[in-house]
Amino acid sequence: MNIDYIQLPSPLFGFKQLFEASKIVDNAFAAGYFNNHLKEIECGFVALDGDKVIGWAAVSVKTNESNSSEGLLRCIAVHPNYRGQGVGKRLTEKRLKYLDYCSSVWSYAWVRPNGNCMSCKNLENFGFKIHKELDDYYTTTRAKCKYCGKKCTCKAMLYVRQNC
Repeated sequence: MNIDYIQLPSPLFGFKQLFEASKIVDNAFAAGYFNNHLKEIECGFVALDGDKVIGWAAVSVKTNESNSSEGLLRCIAVHPNYRGQGVGKRLTEKRLKYLDYCSSVWSYAWVRPNGNCMSCKNLENFGFKIHKELDDYYTTTRAKCKYCGKKCTCKAMLYVRQNC
């Protein structure tokens, strides 16, 4: 398998790749996420198998009160047929390299009602520590959740990694 990883600066962000990426995540999540956070994305990363988008991830950066930069790992999605093959790990490596100048990097991890969290282990393998558990975190960004029904009550884990 020959996977290419490309970096796409925002605001252009590669609209074709963005559209293709939205098809590999749950539509309710994608709609809420893209509508609420696309303008905040500084840079995106896409995994391609030929012309097919098989993974997508993004980052944003903000300056805090002490004038240092903090990075945020935004959404990551890997096509179901490519999960477990290191695509998500490689996308996370690319994002962390991009955010290397930041004093800290934050990330939210989606925890489904059954306790399953696809991102938690990946983040912990990269040295992230749990900062806070957030109940009903996705209620405002998901009109409908395939796991919860009408109103999403999934929780999030907020992780942090210090870069200094």
